[in-house]
Amino acid sequence: MRVSLIVASEPDVFKHKQQNFFASLAAQTYPHDAFEVILVDGQARASTSRAFAEFRQQHPAISASLLTCSSPARATQNNMAVAQADGDLLVFLADDFDPSPGLIAAYAEYHTLNPDLNAVGIGPGLFPDNFRKDIFARWLEDSGKIFGVPMRRILAVWPKTFFYAGNASIKKAKFQSLGGFDERFLNDAWDDFEFGVRWVASGGYSQFVAGATAAHRHAVSFDERCRNMEHAGKAARVLEKLHPNLDHAWRTIIHRDNEPLHPSPESNAPMHTWIAFYVQQMDAEFRRGYLGAAKAD
Repeated sequence: MRVSLIVASEPDVFKHKQQNFFASLAAQTYPHDAFEVILVDGQARASTSRAFAEFRQQHPAISASLLTCSSPARATQNNMAVAQADGDLLVFLADDFDPSPGLIAAYAEYHTLNPDLNAVGIGPGLFPDNFRKDIFARWLEDSGKIFGVPMRRILAVWPKTFFYAGNASIKKAKFQSLGGFDERFLNDAWDDFEFGVRWVASGGYSQFVAGATAAHRHAVSFDERCRNMEHAGKAARVLEKLHPNLDHAWRTIIHRDNEPLHPSPESNAPMHTWIAFYVQQMDAEFRRGYLGAAKAD
């Protein structure tokens, strides 16, 4: 099975982990002449071009393309890559995920055994142990707040309706039949969720694929996550306009604008105090993004 591995790169993330990423590609156990890598750089960085050229020189058996996209939006970048992809199977991978050696092989095996066009394979992106020493990162991962499901806790019982662009495989024909990602999502937020809404409505379902794991090498800070939540709020407004009949459970967050914000806890405060602080601050940023987008409309 011909596989196209697609990576849309963020401005300030990929440049810090290129060496690990390219080494992970070279370590794939799937035949190197049976998959291609398509990397989309929305910034046209010289550092990425150099690392990519070195990778191609060292591993000529792996077909690889580096595309430059005028838009930094993940949806646009992924769609651009799919338009060039020659694989029957697409694997979307976040730029801060380093694939395990068996990732591509695991997805190819899953889709070979289950040729249903509606089937999607899903794999986790897990913080390395040293990253989990940070209290915020550990809570973010274990609570499921970062990707939508607590990946370490339910590896064998994924919701069949779960889809994310971080680590997923889908037949190219199915992806194209749904029109790809909606490019009205201008940030790396909820473009994959919205795609999942259309995919499930068309009969799609997902399955956890053992072996398709990735290391999430990104020290996600609280400040960065708050910025991402503001982007998510803006994306929520886009989703609401596209799918007004959906049960938008997050609307309850929007109506809590009079709630006084907790001050930052003392460093030795109990974990539940920190969690309450995290949730309230992140919800406030989500609300800020949504209300700002709504006002702009």
